[in-house]
Amino acid sequence: MWGPLGAAAPNYGGQNFDRAQQINELVVAQQHCRPTNPDRSLLEVGVRLQDGTLTSLRISLPPGFPTDRPALSITSPVRHPWVDAVGRLNFPLLERWGAPNVRLAAVVADAFKGLGGTPAPVPAKPASPARPPQAVQHPPPSAQSSGVSIGSASSGPASMSPAPSSSSAAGLQRTRVVPIPATFAEVAQMGEEELARTLADERAYNQLVVDKLKGETRELAAANLSKSEEQAEIRNQMAIIRSGEYAPAKAAFDDKWARQQAVLAKLSPDVLVHRLQDAAQEAAEEGERLQQQLAAGEISVEAFVERFVKAQATYHQRDLRLQAAQQTLPTLTPR
Repeated sequence: MWGPLGAAAPNYGGQNFDRAQQINELVVAQQHCRPTNPDRSLLEVGVRLQDGTLTSLRISLPPGFPTDRPALSITSPVRHPWVDAVGRLNFPLLERWGAPNVRLAAVVADAFKGLGGTPAPVPAKPASPARPPQAVQHPPPSAQSSGVSIGSASSGPASMSPAPSSSSAAGLQRTRVVPIPATFAEVAQMGEEELARTLADERAYNQLVVDKLKGETRELAAANLSKSEEQAEIRNQMAIIRSGEYAPAKAAFDDKWARQQAVLAKLSPDVLVHRLQDAAQEAAEEGERLQQQLAAGEISVEAFVERFVKAQATYHQRDLRLQAAQQTLPTLTPR
C-alpha cells in the first residue's frame, strides 16, 4: 500500500493514521510546506504578505493531534486582528477544530486567506556553526553483521541498540532542525514533544515566556532600587553646587549679559535710524528758526542766507542718510 506522497504507508491505526494523513494532505496542498523535525510535529511554510514582506507560518502539532487542535504562529511581527502580540494566530476556523470536515490543510489555507498572503519558500535562516568532526568508532565485524552498535569503551559497559535503518538515516539528513536560541535555556532543556505541547497550551506558554519576562523585569526593578542611595548622593551634590557655585556663576553671567545688551542697544539698526531721524529733524527745525528770526528782523539778510543754506544742506544730507537706512531696513518704522 502506498501513501499520498509515493512512500510506503506505515500501518497506522485510528488517530495515528489520521494524523499522518492530515500532514500528508497539508504537504501536498502547500508545496512549500516542509517539516522541521523528524516526527513532523513542527512544519513551516513561507508567507509573502501583500506589502512584500516574507515571513513564515509555523504549524505546531501537539502529541494529541488531531484530537487536540494545532497551533499556528507567524515568525515575524505582523499587525493583524488574527495575530496576537507574540505572533500566535487565532481565527474562526481554527476555533472550530474538531468539527467535521475541518482539516489541517483547510485551516492553513484559511490562514493564508485571512492574512492576505501567498505561499512562498521558507525564508533562509543563518546557518548554524558547523560542529567539529568527531571520531567514529567502528564496531567489530561481528557487530556489523548482526546489525547492532556497541557503545564506546569510555561509557562503561557496552550498550547494544538496534542500528538505525537507512530510510530513517536519510530522513534525518534531509531534515534541518531549527536551532534553539542559546540564550533561552528553558527551551534548550525541553524535548520536542514537550516543546510542541507548550506551544499548543496557552497556559504552559505563558508560564514559560511571561513568567520569564516577569522575572527579568523584577531583576531590573531591584537593580534600580539598589541605585537609590547613589541617586540621593548625586542630588546632594547638585544641591551643593547650586548653593555654592551656581549663584556666583549666575551673577557673573547676568552682568555680562546686561553689558552685551547695553552695547547692542547703542549699535542696533533701529537705534541708528532713530538717531538719523532726530538729526534730520534738528536740521529742519534750525531752518525754521532762521526764517522766524529773519521775519522778526533779528538777523540781516546776508547772515540769514549764509546760515540758512548751511542748515538746508545739513538737513538734506541727513535726510538722504535716513532714507537709505529705511530702505535697507524696511521692517523698521519711523518713530
